[in-house]
Amino acid sequence: MLFLLSLSAPADTLGSSLVYKNYIVRYDRGWDILCEPYVVQKNDWVLKIFRQKGEIAHQDFRDFLGIFERLNPQIRDINMIRPGQGIDIPLRKLEHGTLPGQDSGVVTIPFVTLTQVTEVIKAHSQSYKVKKGDTVSEMIARKYGRFGSRSYQEGVKLFQAANPQVTDLNRIYAGQKVYLPDPAIREQSFYTAMYDEQGNLRQTINRAGPVTQTPAPENNTPAILSSAVPEQEKQPPSPLTEAAATVGGQLHAKGTYYLPHPGGEDFELDLSRHPMLEFHDGAKMIFTRSDRIMDMDRKQFQSTWPEIKTIPLDDQATTEEIIAAIFENLEEKGAEPAEITFEGQGVHVAVRTKWVRPESDGRHVCITPIDSPDQQTPESIRRYLEQNGVILKEVLPGGSSAALHIESQRHAVKNILALTPTSQKDFVQILARTLGFTYAPNTGITFPYAGIQVQAYADLLSAGQGHETLVDFGELYGDAIAAIGKTGLHIVQVTAEDTYGAILQKILSALGLAYESQPAFLAASRPAEFNTVITVFGLLYAKSESQHILLTGASLPSAITDMLSSQGIDVIVW
Repeated sequence: MLFLLSLSAPADTLGSSLVYKNYIVRYDRGWDILCEPYVVQKNDWVLKIFRQKGEIAHQDFRDFLGIFERLNPQIRDINMIRPGQGIDIPLRKLEHGTLPGQDSGVVTIPFVTLTQVTEVIKAHSQSYKVKKGDTVSEMIARKYGRFGSRSYQEGVKLFQAANPQVTDLNRIYAGQKVYLPDPAIREQSFYTAMYDEQGNLRQTINRAGPVTQTPAPENNTPAILSSAVPEQEKQPPSPLTEAAATVGGQLHAKGTYYLPHPGGEDFELDLSRHPMLEFHDGAKMIFTRSDRIMDMDRKQFQSTWPEIKTIPLDDQATTEEIIAAIFENLEEKGAEPAEITFEGQGVHVAVRTKWVRPESDGRHVCITPIDSPDQQTPESIRRYLEQNGVILKEVLPGGSSAALHIESQRHAVKNILALTPTSQKDFVQILARTLGFTYAPNTGITFPYAGIQVQAYADLLSAGQGHETLVDFGELYGDAIAAIGKTGLHIVQVTAEDTYGAILQKILSALGLAYESQPAFLAASRPAEFNTVITVFGLLYAKSESQHILLTGASLPSAITDMLSSQGIDVIVW
């Protein structure tokens, strides 16, 4: 059980205070999910709670429901919540390392609180000039429901709080200015806190609103108590347990399993002697250390229950060997190496894996053995793959999962420069300055044409050491281009249809500089055979042996820029 201690400290702002509120960080499909622990109150209903909580619910309610159900497996039916139930409400998806202390599972965020309820209500009200024939009861009923209902009574209280100058609700006059509270205030997360136990409006309220994403001072660190077993007392999992967890099956290793026997009594299987692995699609495998399963020959068992695979289990078998045996017995014959691909946000990703198993929700579990911890895929890439439906599992020698050794450090400083050109010519000028080239617009050039010397003007671009080219934006025509070419000068002709990427490629080619189009990168430090290959839609320019620059017009995922940064590659985007 986890106990969280919320601490507060006064602020200097008049009428407000600074409160440090604790949130839980849960993991779901590659994302850290910022969650608010919440205890269901009387008269709560699901949609009311969800609409008040967080940006995920507002942006994609279906995605929100999926996350909520996965993080709260104890809620079997979200339409049947009851007072006193504890739930974690997903508020926001976080990139890894977004908030200080995020890896600990608890983050503390300062909040400003408004102390005057009347000010909160006025902030959610609209001014209105009373017309002849208006009554307070009719104005409230139009917004809050029929006369006498509970919502109507709440509307009356809100109206009174917003209009203390109206001492008698039965006496208003034409031309009088009043404030009509917006019914949408009832959907705000702070609304229920505005009322006390008797249903009356409070004088003050903590209206939560995050001020910053900095942690609380050290002396305000939340207290965390846990009954977890000390690290030194934990027993390492067996290779069979590791293998079952890696392939995504459920291992049954205790109790008795009854198999219906045709024409006889049920067959009793002692799971402690013959563990059974069960998959989401109902496929089952039984592991045995001998040629007999209980008192039956293994071949006879297999012919009696052909839908259940039997796998010989050697006590000395490694996790990798058990995984290999499992895949050899799967119906989809997943023992052959496979490749899972997807693309988006300017990249094409190919996950080359030794074994792959599809999940019921459309995702894929990709499993690959590695030789050492330094060959594992960085955590940011693993999370990125999982966000795109690929669960990458890497197995170390001896059976331990590489997930236990993931390096959680993100690259806080990235060499990323964003260009914001306004035209093709502006793009060339900014690009030249960024890459350290010399750019001279409207440079006069002379060349022989029809027996005479002709002068023209073009932009001169130089990368030094004899790498020069002219850039023409449509000022040169016909034979003039050929005549200039005969002088030994290269010309880059930019047309109106050229994209910035096409212009870049023309310039680097004309300058005779080395670059690679659509460069591919290995995500992990190991051979490409079983690795994740990421192809970026752009150009990789080798400015020197030690400095490489990736230029792209795509908004790359942060995991990809993390990877490039770790490899010392600068990134320029437009």
